[in-house]
Amino acid sequence: MKVLILGGVGAVGIEATRDFVKTSKADVITIADYNIEKALRLVDELSDERVDAIKVDVNNIEELKKLMSGYDYVINALPFKYDYIVTKLAVELGISGVDVASEEDQFELHDIAVRNSALFVPGVGATPGTTNLMAKKAAHMLDEVDTIEIFWAAFRCTAPSPGLLYVTIWEFDPNLKERVVYENGEWRSVPPFYGAKEATFFPLIGRRLTVCVPHSETYTLPKYLGKPVKNVYVRGTWPDETMNLLKTLLYYGFYDNNPIEVNGVEVRPMDFIYRFLLNSPHARETEIWGYGLLVHATGVKEGVKARAVVWNEHPHPDAWGGRRAYFKNIGIPLSIGMQLIIEEYVDIYGVLPPEAVYDPDRFFQELSKRDIKIHSKLEFLQ
Repeated sequence: MKVLILGGVGAVGIEATRDFVKTSKADVITIADYNIEKALRLVDELSDERVDAIKVDVNNIEELKKLMSGYDYVINALPFKYDYIVTKLAVELGISGVDVASEEDQFELHDIAVRNSALFVPGVGATPGTTNLMAKKAAHMLDEVDTIEIFWAAFRCTAPSPGLLYVTIWEFDPNLKERVVYENGEWRSVPPFYGAKEATFFPLIGRRLTVCVPHSETYTLPKYLGKPVKNVYVRGTWPDETMNLLKTLLYYGFYDNNPIEVNGVEVRPMDFIYRFLLNSPHARETEIWGYGLLVHATGVKEGVKARAVVWNEHPHPDAWGGRRAYFKNIGIPLSIGMQLIIEEYVDIYGVLPPEAVYDPDRFFQELSKRDIKIHSKLEFLQ
């Protein structure tokens, strides 16, 4: 059994790689990344004869296809702009796999995957990913579900990598059509910072103000949850310094990106912001590294209005690798998702979200082995 890990030494990919090498039964594990020097250093660190590394330019589609064709499974930890092409190549080649990110176009490849006996699961990280399964767990604690609310607190610095900086700024673009809520059975676009609501995460993160964000759970849960739901909201937040930056960019019209002249040179404001933040030491610092996840599902249990609450908890970053505490919450689920497909979900085919494939309790059992705990409780509201 041969497994290819694309983007295997990125901030998220390296945590997926470390966990997969440590816990999987794969015969061959290839780390594929453009940064071959870093990939080779990781091979030395892991010191496992099953592991090798290869340089790949994922912008060269033919090169990528040729590489993927030599493997049985693929873990995609690349930036989300590569989601569709990796999924398309995988299902056309009959290769099963997982993706850390998710976009709607991937699910249009479902029939091809079925025909070629492949299972590909997009969005297997913290959110989307673990939150999808937390929502499924919460929904099935109730007899009837009215509303699911997902809250997350991504506590990392503003610019840990070019891809993550882009995602952060992208999510608050005022022209973004993907920022939607699901209300009364319909999807509706909403503006940045819509639907502000406080949420209490585990003690490391505490109580935080969250706002609606463009996440795939809003699209997939109404379709794949397994029982009817009227409303779905996904709200998130970053540390205060990042949220304050996003408000400033929005207020002063940076997102318009209209060119201005600076000392005789035409400059696009947002282009400058990206370059500046990627080179600013302040944008690579933050007080807390971690990931808070919380799900509320309201509905009816035994004829009484009730709320199911599901939340995560992980070790303090001082005891869990410092900044790695954030990335472990994303990379570890990606590794688990792949292993469960290999070992347990061998008769399911298609392009499907996590809630349509994995059993929540089984997934949480694996998370618990890695010190990511998922808790739940049921509250009667009348």
